[in-house]
Amino acid sequence: MATVVIAWELGGDYGHLARLLPLAQALRKQGHQPVFVVRDLLGAESLLQPQGFTALQAPLWLGRVTQLPSPISYAELLMPVGFLNPRALTGICRAWRQLFQLLKPDLLVLDHAPTALLASRGLGLPRLHFGDGFCMPPTTQPLPQFAWWQAPVGPRLADSEAHVLSQAKQVLGALGAPTLQTLAQLFDVEAQALCSFEALDPYPPELRAPDTPRLGPVFLLSQGQQPVWPEAPGPRVFAYLKPGYGPLEQVLQALQRVPASILVHLPGAARKTLDQYSRGHVHISAEPLGMGAVSAQCDLALCHGGAGTTALMLLAGKPLALLPMQTEQWMSAHRLQTQGLAAGLLINEVERLPLLLQHVWSEPRYREAAQAFAEAHRGYRQEDTIAAVLAQCEALLTGSSASKVAAP
Repeated sequence: MATVVIAWELGGDYGHLARLLPLAQALRKQGHQPVFVVRDLLGAESLLQPQGFTALQAPLWLGRVTQLPSPISYAELLMPVGFLNPRALTGICRAWRQLFQLLKPDLLVLDHAPTALLASRGLGLPRLHFGDGFCMPPTTQPLPQFAWWQAPVGPRLADSEAHVLSQAKQVLGALGAPTLQTLAQLFDVEAQALCSFEALDPYPPELRAPDTPRLGPVFLLSQGQQPVWPEAPGPRVFAYLKPGYGPLEQVLQALQRVPASILVHLPGAARKTLDQYSRGHVHISAEPLGMGAVSAQCDLALCHGGAGTTALMLLAGKPLALLPMQTEQWMSAHRLQTQGLAAGLLINEVERLPLLLQHVWSEPRYREAAQAFAEAHRGYRQEDTIAAVLAQCEALLTGSSASKVAAP
């Protein structure tokens, strides 16, 4: 039996745990012991604890960096999470290494965990980089700008990366670990599992190496409560909203004006919110819902553009309305909208939400595009993806060169 540490560091809510949990279950069936080291213990309590998995708090940057502009690249994304302070970053990396010493893992599975990637350099532990296209950016030099469809930003891209790289080098020097020549080398690990369809990758295919292996998306289908739809005329609209979304109350107010049966998942929704907005044709669930049933039963979905939710809905042939709230979701929204798979609103346009939902529902092209996507991927089974990643893990544990398996 091998101990497999599954680490998740950046990002929020259920998305990362939802794709890590099926892999952990597969590893456990093979007799291994997965141990989660995660950013969010609230999500772990909801999804991991009922399955009997151990979850520990990931070492995180708790400082606050102010007056930084919105990040334009993965390098700038790292700045506010410790990569501007080499002393603090060294401490976080030491904490990761101490965790590894205590847990004695045979394998690391790393999902959006850049500090754990940095900390584990030179330890001799096999590492599997696991995640979607945003978590695993194209390894260009410098790493590409997030808004790749816009004009180049000039020297800022390279300057920011050079600064972050210099901080990382200081940390590696303090740890006695092999240095980095480029930031892209941070992702140079023994095996990678890019779990995304090309059409859903926030980056276009021309930015990635032509031989980039791809596996399909992974998400939870059966965990969670069975959906209960309000009795109301009109389409069934499923909404997955985040409590940290700035205009959340405006969105909930707008949903009251939409003539439809609306089921909302709002993680950790306060009692006051439920009392005020969960009524009539709108039902709000603070607990996770069985997404397999939700995707089969709804007519369209409203979400922020997270990788798992968008993939699940499109595989079910359901059109999307998007309210992106952070960089990854803006990138995904751009890719989906340019392919006719979704329509979206800027954060200052949410008063138009009823019109957006009516537009997506009444325009056949969105439904037709989603159904065409579902038909093109009709043979996809996430069980095959999980089996392929499990084979990578087994190969790494045995030292086999088969760790670089092909996509199913």
